[in-house]
Amino acid sequence: MMQTRRELFNKILGAGKTAPKAITPPYFSGEFDCTLCDAPCVDACERELLSFEEDKVVFKVKKLGCNFCEACAMACEQAGRKSLGLNFAKSINAKVSIEVNSCLAWNDTICYNCQDACKFRAIDFLGVFRPMINERCTGCGECFDVCFKNSLKMEAL
Repeated sequence: MMQTRRELFNKILGAGKTAPKAITPPYFSGEFDCTLCDAPCVDACERELLSFEEDKVVFKVKKLGCNFCEACAMACEQAGRKSLGLNFAKSINAKVSIEVNSCLAWNDTICYNCQDACKFRAIDFLGVFRPMINERCTGCGECFDVCFKNSLKMEAL
């Protein structure tokens, strides 16, 4: 079966691909209630990890990760919104992974920076050189800034 020109160009240019799923912040209720909101949760985050995009609050790791200070959830509750709340999970809906091709430890250089930075003990080493993310990872991103090679990646679940 022959493709139409439009189908061919869409395939080549990637049209029709869905955008990657956004990572939601900690204390997320599962449903956004952000229409006509001034996003007090974004302003409340001292580490500037939250942004307001398309009527949704999005979590993005920058220099520092989330320390679960609860300021975003309290600001949302005080504004009368239900997107974030202290009675919801204190974790981030993301999976952290290590790119083994660029990781110093995976390439036989002694480096424990990510493990040392993780207060949740979510990084185990298999022997001396093989870091692995375990089930205790909250997705906070505290380990990102200490990685010299930017080998840690985060994607939404």
